[in-house]
Amino acid sequence: MRNKNILPVFMAALLTVAAPLSVYGDVGPGQAQNTIPEGVTQEQWDRLNDQTIEFEELSDLVRYFNPDYQNTAASLIVNVDNIEYIYKEMRGYIKDLEDDAQALKDSDEINTKDGIEKYMMLSGTAKGLKSQAEKTQRSLKQIKQSNSSINFNLTHISRQFEYYADQVMIGYNSAAANQALLQKVVELSNAAYEAQELGKRIGTATEGDVLSAKKELLSAQSSLLSLTHTVDGLQRSLGLMTGYSADSKPVIGGLPQLDMQEVSSLDLEGDTAKAINNNYNVIDLRRGSSGKTTKGMENKQTSVSEAEQGVAISMQSFYQQIKQAKTAYDAACTSYEKATLDKGKAERAFQMGMLSKIAYLQSQMAYLQAEGEKQSAYNTLFQAYDAYQWAIKGIIMDSEQ
Repeated sequence: MRNKNILPVFMAALLTVAAPLSVYGDVGPGQAQNTIPEGVTQEQWDRLNDQTIEFEELSDLVRYFNPDYQNTAASLIVNVDNIEYIYKEMRGYIKDLEDDAQALKDSDEINTKDGIEKYMMLSGTAKGLKSQAEKTQRSLKQIKQSNSSINFNLTHISRQFEYYADQVMIGYNSAAANQALLQKVVELSNAAYEAQELGKRIGTATEGDVLSAKKELLSAQSSLLSLTHTVDGLQRSLGLMTGYSADSKPVIGGLPQLDMQEVSSLDLEGDTAKAINNNYNVIDLRRGSSGKTTKGMENKQTSVSEAEQGVAISMQSFYQQIKQAKTAYDAACTSYEKATLDKGKAERAFQMGMLSKIAYLQSQMAYLQAEGEKQSAYNTLFQAYDAYQWAIKGIIMDSEQ
């Protein structure tokens, strides 16, 4: 038999069943007190809690650690686990009361005054709890239905946060790549400036050559300083978006390598159908009320049709952007390959004394420019492909879809 003193616990718990759901985002990645979410392995959790942000981890980092998302989830979701536990315990407690009442009824004690009173108390309590359990069951069903709708909206919110985290990380990688190239440009500009100063002393360069080289060096240094501030800002923003504290400086990984075969063989028609079915705006309109009038139904159908057409237009636009970006990337790769060959030739000629240092440095600068253009073209392609994939998942942020 269950402890009858548990009844007040049931009653108190029923008054607090709407307590907010405990969330994982109370602390950021890397905190020892973080609880592993259901369905996540220890290995996956360890990777999420290290001091490195990988592109493939962004969705999970946002879902488990983004403070804005976690606060939104905590304020909207009612925790049904506690209610289900209470309901299960109540059912067991009711069965114990009914078994005790039946045992008493079958015994000789039922023929006594105390026995009758005890039987009435047991059966009456069981009946009252049955009524309360039925109410709890109905409330549980309503909360689950409400949470289903809330979870749909939270998934939408989460994916928006994830989309923006993607964009920040793409921007960071683009800025960081340019920063690395600018650092090389500064080094080469400084070497060119020193070479021109030496040339002036031996009569092979003019004062104008020196001043021009100095100007290019100062310009490169200024650009590098400005870009460094941008890189630091993007790193800090991405850290905050994924739950790291303001004073943390997590290492940010690079962008994954695209499968160019997949990029070149996209199924626009099939992907557009998926994008329409997954689009949150379209889904909201489909679920919306028509007022059960002919006019209302016509207006609803028109709104849904216009939204679907908008998604199709966006998908077509994303598809064209990918094609254009792929063409530009292929051209940049060809230019980079040529620049690599020219760089190798210049290095060999310089080592053999057949090329001046200035001409050698110019070839190095041309190579760096080709390398930068290739990386920039890849980032543009990656961003276009990423936007296309997000559209398939229902997220289109450059329009009202």
